[in-house]
Amino acid sequence: MSAKTPPIPLRVTVVNGDLTFIRPPLFLGHYSSSKLSGAEGVMNRLIGGAMQKMLDVGEYPSQPGTHQVFLNSIGDPENPWRPPRPEAVIIVGLGAEGELRAVDLVSTVRQGVLAWAQRRMEEPAAPAALDLSATLIGSGGSGISAGHSAQLIAQGICEANEHLATAGFPQVQRLQLIELYEDRAIEAWRALRIQAEAAPNEFAVDGAIDPGVGALSRPLDANYRGASYDFISAQTNDDPKAGTSIDYALDTKRARTEVRGKKLQTALVRDLIASASTGDTNDAQIGRTLFRLLIPLEVTPFLSGTTEMLIQVDAGTAGIPWEVLDVPSGSADTRPWAIRSKLLRKLCTRHPREHPVDADLDASVLVVGEPAADETFYPRLPGARLEATAVASCLTEGLGSEFVRSLISPADEKKKGADAGTVINAVMERGWRVVHVAGHGEPPSDGVTGGVVLSSGFLGPSEIESMPVVPELVFVNCCYLAQRPAGQVLTDARSITDLARFAATVADKLIEIGVRCVVAAGWAVDDAPACAFATTFYDALVRGRRFMDAVDEARNAAHALGGNTWAAYQCYGDPDWTLRRGPSGSARAVLSPSAEFEGIASASTLRLALETLEVGSTYQKRDTAQQASKISYLESQYGTLWGDDGATAEAFGRAWKAVDDRPRAIAWLERAAAANDGRASLGALQQISNLRALEAWSSVEQARDTTDKVALQKTLESARAAIAASLQLLGRLNDIQPTMERLSLLGSTYKRLAMIETLAGREDAARDAVMATKKHYEAAERLGEEIARDGVSYPALNRLAAELVLNIGNEKWKGFSPGAVSVVRKKIDELANREPSFFSVADQSNLELLEAVAAGKLAEQGPAIEAAYKDLAGRVSAPRLWHSLHDHSEFVLVPYTNAASPAERKAARRMLGVIGEIVAARAPTPS
Repeated sequence: MSAKTPPIPLRVTVVNGDLTFIRPPLFLGHYSSSKLSGAEGVMNRLIGGAMQKMLDVGEYPSQPGTHQVFLNSIGDPENPWRPPRPEAVIIVGLGAEGELRAVDLVSTVRQGVLAWAQRRMEEPAAPAALDLSATLIGSGGSGISAGHSAQLIAQGICEANEHLATAGFPQVQRLQLIELYEDRAIEAWRALRIQAEAAPNEFAVDGAIDPGVGALSRPLDANYRGASYDFISAQTNDDPKAGTSIDYALDTKRARTEVRGKKLQTALVRDLIASASTGDTNDAQIGRTLFRLLIPLEVTPFLSGTTEMLIQVDAGTAGIPWEVLDVPSGSADTRPWAIRSKLLRKLCTRHPREHPVDADLDASVLVVGEPAADETFYPRLPGARLEATAVASCLTEGLGSEFVRSLISPADEKKKGADAGTVINAVMERGWRVVHVAGHGEPPSDGVTGGVVLSSGFLGPSEIESMPVVPELVFVNCCYLAQRPAGQVLTDARSITDLARFAATVADKLIEIGVRCVVAAGWAVDDAPACAFATTFYDALVRGRRFMDAVDEARNAAHALGGNTWAAYQCYGDPDWTLRRGPSGSARAVLSPSAEFEGIASASTLRLALETLEVGSTYQKRDTAQQASKISYLESQYGTLWGDDGATAEAFGRAWKAVDDRPRAIAWLERAAAANDGRASLGALQQISNLRALEAWSSVEQARDTTDKVALQKTLESARAAIAASLQLLGRLNDIQPTMERLSLLGSTYKRLAMIETLAGREDAARDAVMATKKHYEAAERLGEEIARDGVSYPALNRLAAELVLNIGNEKWKGFSPGAVSVVRKKIDELANREPSFFSVADQSNLELLEAVAAGKLAEQGPAIEAAYKDLAGRVSAPRLWHSLHDHSEFVLVPYTNAASPAERKAARRMLGVIGEIVAARAPTPS
């Protein structure tokens, strides 16, 4: 390759579909968080959990400019012959949510592309050019739209191509941007078209969106967020002319990054804040008044209606007791707003530590209780001692005594707790994962840094800044350590030249050095609720609960004891942080159905919810039981209201089919077909026919081993009637317009009728059904050949199977035409080579089975075929796939056992037993 090649234009395709089917290396962004959510969580599962493992050990990209490549060596368990999709996952850091800048996104994408190109150049056969794919990075958080994200990603790749061209490295020639929702895909495509018009030599955008697999029209919620919680920014704005205001930016499920200002009477608000920020005040009206004074009217519905919220504050708004603010819920839930919303804080830091050294996952916990202090000014705190003892006990029980070190004052009141030297030495001696301190606290003031009161001086901001290793959680249960000087509240630090005016609190400094989660009290707390808060909080953490959920449980426990101690705790940090990380995705918050589907207000949004569930079950491998529970909820809430709408009833049917509940799917599809509005599709009628036939044969399978012959006969009669109804409906649809699928479904339905009649001993009826099976598969094969349709091998193989069954025991039959078998084999092999899958690979063995039976050589050739099936079972275990193969083998081998020689009959029964054992081994265990 030459030392320098000219940059090539970047071809961009926007794909509306599910990202799990994308093959090129996939770029994903990661906001600073201890959780893999959205696309990251999906990809982590697909590549075997490597991403979660690196996140757990703290080696995962989080800041702009950082990146990491994860090669994918895990294939699809249902299609192990296909190359892994995607080939690799490239994670780029985005920093903290709400702080990502456009220039940072361009830079971090550029660096990630360069890293991937270098990786490819290290291979023995370096490619001439690169293909990449990406989601709309950054658009799932605050501040960057889908269209802007698409433009910035394309720009970053073009800048990378310039560097690669200079070095003579392979460049990116094609980019696929993957977006599940059509409305966001359209926004991205339009933005890219504008960008391409402005720089035609750099970009070329496809003329339309590429429809992918598993696409959805739009999110069920009005707004799309990659995180489960709402994000609100509240920033101070001091305007010399307009006065002080708070600027709000929202990124919730119902509003997106809209800035609204609220002008304030600073003196009045500060007085109210001072009144609310004490342990002596428990007047709910102050909280309601502050809410009305501080929150713009148009923002109120978005804040009052949320269930999980992270509020970003700066130095001026951090002094507001947000936890005290209240607004009526409009429901039976009368708890304060902060408890209802699981409120957490996030602080905009002015001087964050650039490269914090995090504690190891096996680092221990330090609990300090009632350290020694000058008793002239600071009385003894038996409550702090009792709380620290309870916390240490909880953590010891949950983590083990070897991981917990305690410096707690003795019960003897004459003996003091640890002195300043002991406490400081303990804090500095090694990395602690969790630090909990209960004792006296002093807020910062003129000339006094403040902090945890010690026997001499404080454990304050300067000492905290000196900690070499950053804990993940620090809980300072000391009064006033989150309190700010009155003059700092509602003052914009950006407008002050003397930043020394802004005294840093202990909480500030902990956040600045990189502590993930900080809990600190803004005013004096009462012993009993304080102890309840702390012990409930740690009990939740050792049970694996998220930081947000642990805070929620703690607040509820303290609130139940009365007073306002629960509101004194200002809780800053990552909502998804956990003390004990379990398997990947274990920290994921699961919404109740009522919360997840609260946005449903019409039949169209109900259909969207059902479509989302169908796609999740079909393509995203969501848990079947959870999916079924959600469909049941929607059915109970809205089935009566909109169930007579044909399109809605069909959506219910398709959702139930996706979780393999055939009876409920059939009931809803029949309701759709009978709807007066005529809005059900022909596809609904087609699905009714297919599901009826499948359910009919399933009922016979379950009943055929019974000793109750009368019951078996009734089952056979019922199944025969259901099959007849299916054939009648499919026949009418085919009369309207024959299609390859309808003809194949007719063949499949007749095949099951033949199996039923064979079991019933009705030989003539069984033969008629097999003849009809052959006729319809032949027609499907011809139609497929005429329109050059993929998948012609399916009806071709089944046509051969029907021909074989018709001629079992016919001595005049000379076997398959060699030419006909060669043609079918060629079609099967071509499909297996081009798009290998369970069925395309299984059909190679299925054809060998047909040939062996036709030649009367199953006893001879059977062991090799059995070995092939067992090998396939070792690669693919999906029960639904093996059930289909089992039905196909029964269609051929059951008639063969009735006519073959003893040796062949034994071989046929053995083959059925082998396949039956595979199916039984893969059947789900009843719950």
